[in-house]
Amino acid sequence: MTAALLVIAGVPLIERLSPAVQIQLTPSLIMASLDFCLAAAFLALWRAAPDFRPFRSLGFFYFTVVLQQLLQYFGGVILQLSVRAIAVGFLVEAAGEAMRIPRRHWTRFFWPVYLFGVIAPFFPSLDFFRDWPFLSSEVPLMVLAVQGIRSENRRDRMIATAFLGYSLVRLTLSSKAQHILGISDHLSIARWQWQYTTVGLTVLGAVTLTIFVRDLIHDRGEKQRLAAELAASRAIQQMIVPEHAPEIAGFLIHSKYQPFGEVGGDFFQILSLPEGGALLVIGDVSGKGMPAAMLVSLLVGTLLALVETTTSPGQLLAGLNHCIRGRSCDGFTTCLILHLGVDGAVTFANAGHIPPYRNGEELPCENGLPLGLVAAASYSESTFQLTAGEQITLLTDGVVEARNTAGELFGFERTAAISSQEADSIAQAAEAFGQEDDITVLTVTRLAMV
Repeated sequence: MTAALLVIAGVPLIERLSPAVQIQLTPSLIMASLDFCLAAAFLALWRAAPDFRPFRSLGFFYFTVVLQQLLQYFGGVILQLSVRAIAVGFLVEAAGEAMRIPRRHWTRFFWPVYLFGVIAPFFPSLDFFRDWPFLSSEVPLMVLAVQGIRSENRRDRMIATAFLGYSLVRLTLSSKAQHILGISDHLSIARWQWQYTTVGLTVLGAVTLTIFVRDLIHDRGEKQRLAAELAASRAIQQMIVPEHAPEIAGFLIHSKYQPFGEVGGDFFQILSLPEGGALLVIGDVSGKGMPAAMLVSLLVGTLLALVETTTSPGQLLAGLNHCIRGRSCDGFTTCLILHLGVDGAVTFANAGHIPPYRNGEELPCENGLPLGLVAAASYSESTFQLTAGEQITLLTDGVVEARNTAGELFGFERTAAISSQEADSIAQAAEAFGQEDDITVLTVTRLAMV
């Protein structure tokens, strides 16, 4: 026998169940305890790994499952149906997030059905709608599971199989499915009623938790590997990129290196020569991370070896091109080498890099192919005389390609207008405009002879 304990608008929300019925429903309390542990485990893992969002959705799902079981035990059938309508939404969200299915946002169009299912049980005239939220959720859940099973990713196939299990197990809740299959919703053992759905969801929760934890361990291991690779790349870059420009007699040199990310693709070298003067090298390697850092180290090592035999910018670029041909992983490197003579004579050659600026004007030069594209590439040289007080500015495309919030590029015109400033000021102007790539600036001013 039952007696209504809570009635709203004539609808009994909580009914007192007889002791005999509650004894039959004792498994609901047992499974609720197990599902509470699952929910707590999912949410605890979500707090530990906030980027792993399936933990959150499944945690909320299992909390609603716990609430349903408690409401069933204490006679809250109407409230149980309302909670079930919310639970199906969390389960579909978890399936889409877990399998990383592209273009899965269409599943959210079913939420109005779920939300309507929350209030429908309170109106006897809408009793026919009781199974609709549950049945409608089977459509996106089945579609997502099939998409996951067809995936080439083994992980997605495992997760999809688990969610297909959720879909099949939940069919035992539907009175229509029970009628078609000729089964009840539970198995009676020693007067205890073990619901197929409840037991199945608990088992699937444990299986899914195991798969997700395994996936999380693999994901964190991969991130640790990438972090170690990033740290190694940064260490290589710090050894290669000089912290301070050396003092070169007769010249004032400033440098500014400002990577956009942890490890940039820009590089530069300032090498003083035994006979006086210096070699200035600036370049930009396509790509980022360890491959770019290793290529830069190869370029700098080769450059230092080549300088022992020649200081000709054209010959140095040809030697660098020959060295990295076939080793740049289908990428390329732009590079400009400039030779400063003690008498102010300047010779430079360009391999696809931004030409240098002299007193705010871009210097005309023949632009050769970037390094690593053609084995027999040659690089012609340009010469001019740098007089006292004049400045040469070398920079990478991070300055020119800086972009503001309106999408406007910093551009060559603005770059030319500030190219007579010191390296720090040029880099700061590009950064303030909107840095989107590594920024490297070298400025050389010839000093007046005393």
